[in-house]
Amino acid sequence: MYSNEFKNIIENARIAKGNSQRELAKLTGISRSTLNDLINGKIKKPDIDILKRIAEELDLSLDLML
Repeated sequence: MYSNEFKNIIENARIAKGNSQRELAKLTGISRSTLNDLINGKIKKPDIDILKRIAEELDLSLDLML
């Protein structure tokens, strides 16, 4: 996925739920640095389990994140 599009999806959903990146990381069990790297496109092939946890927490479709 185009990283800016991915970033916008995650950030908009996160803000809509009222969570900081730190809170989202804690809720999903992902380190804040990993979450930040993922959002900013530094991780080119993210683990599907990580994407699934983020999607579930943000009430997003996993398909949307893929």
